[in-house]
Amino acid sequence: MSKSTSVESPATQPAKNKVNGPAKPNGQTRNRVISNPNEVAQLVMMRIDHVNSKKDELTIAVKALADTAKQLVSVYANQQTQIAKLAKRVEELEKAKE
Repeated sequence: MSKSTSVESPATQPAKNKVNGPAKPNGQTRNRVISNPNEVAQLVMMRIDHVNSKKDELTIAVKALADTAKQLVSVYANQQTQIAKLAKRVEELEKAKE
């Protein structure tokens, strides 16, 4: 006698002993009962892999954002230095003009 196991999507409410199947044309999904432990394990592993791939994508995006922020800070610091040098030069020229 096999025991049915419920596998649910984290974004949905628990649906006892059901798993989302292929989408119907009107956007609804078909549910089916999974009672084979191998199918449950396979489905769980697929979902773990999916979460891990999304986590990897997020990590890459955050690193790219951090790199961009570092570049912007560096450029901003260089511009501030140039502005300070120009302000000093203007001040020197105004003193020399007097």
